[in-house]
Amino acid sequence: MSEPPEQRGRAPGRSPGRQPSRWAGRWAGTLAGALVGVLLVAGALWLRDARAGDSFDLVRWELDTLPNRWLAVIAEPFRDEPDADAVIRAYFDLGPTDPARADYENDLERIVEGRINQVLRDEGITARLSLPGSVFPPVDLELAISPQVLVTSPRSVIRRDRTELLRPDIDLDHALRIEEAATDEDTSALVVPSGGVATYPAIISDRTSYAGMLRTSAHEWTHHYLAFYPLGFNYYDSGDLKAINETVADIVGDEVASIVLDRWGDPTAVEVPVSPPPTQPPQPSVDRAAVLRDLRLEVDALLADGRIDDAERRMDEVRQQLQDAGYYIRKINQAYFAWYGTYAARPDATDPLGGYLREIRQRTGSLPAFLDEIRGWTSRRQVEDGLVDLGGTLQPPQ
Repeated sequence: MSEPPEQRGRAPGRSPGRQPSRWAGRWAGTLAGALVGVLLVAGALWLRDARAGDSFDLVRWELDTLPNRWLAVIAEPFRDEPDADAVIRAYFDLGPTDPARADYENDLERIVEGRINQVLRDEGITARLSLPGSVFPPVDLELAISPQVLVTSPRSVIRRDRTELLRPDIDLDHALRIEEAATDEDTSALVVPSGGVATYPAIISDRTSYAGMLRTSAHEWTHHYLAFYPLGFNYYDSGDLKAINETVADIVGDEVASIVLDRWGDPTAVEVPVSPPPTQPPQPSVDRAAVLRDLRLEVDALLADGRIDDAERRMDEVRQQLQDAGYYIRKINQAYFAWYGTYAARPDATDPLGGYLREIRQRTGSLPAFLDEIRGWTSRRQVEDGLVDLGGTLQPPQ
């Protein structure tokens, strides 16, 4: 959902075609991963919503997933190692609902985990706990249909007040009923899809491309990593901390995925034959990101003046204009901007945090230095001060 990062060179001493061992370091990683899993299950038990029905049951998912995951890890050394590129191609050649994908799923999960783990290790990312042959926490993911999310915001201001994970199989009619039930004269609501969730193992959507799978997997691993430091541990303390965490995870996820693709390639990529130049110049297209940025600024101004109805009318007008131009967005409301505005590295974001954190990444010079710099921060002010200390400048208020 954000612009691709700058390309990074290969790590010294590594052959671009070399596939990392699928189970080197997994024995040490098993114990650490199990520990992380137990902690997350305990947290999920504490946070579990007592209501059944539409909510995604994190506890049941963890209890159903963890035993099978670690049994597979234990059995790994006794299995033949498949051809990684053949597995990736075979999986993505099948449709997302094809049951034959299950034949390749476990191997694909291990391949994605191994490649991301190798890149993180080669980049030199360290944590408080060091594991032989693995980063900490170990990269661990489960391909699945990712949960949907109910998001609410006040109508009078764009602010992410509530997020609730929902079952992934909720259809549009059901989602509309959920939104209606959560909406009142003071509250805007929206049900949105998710690409992944930082459970342990991370839930990674199986409805994406190989490159998207890499980005999301590295993004969710970043949340796992930051959870052991003040930035991630305090994620829910404020909207700013949510935005910083999600933006950092996007930056790291994009960069790690780019390195993986640069080193091992994309076996699913299809060469497109070069077409002759068109006889007519292409018609100008709508810049979706620019339209949404301008709309967010306009809506913020209208809400600041107390013109809630005008703001909502304007959001629907622009949604229709985008649809007429070929960009379908089901609904744009305060909850829409509250959710997507958390990801400040997106090209349609208006929050300067995205630009600040990207510049901090560039000025720190490496991923390890970037994570070392930001993982102890717990406020927007620390991001701003950190950028200035590194020689950057802040944007004037809009």
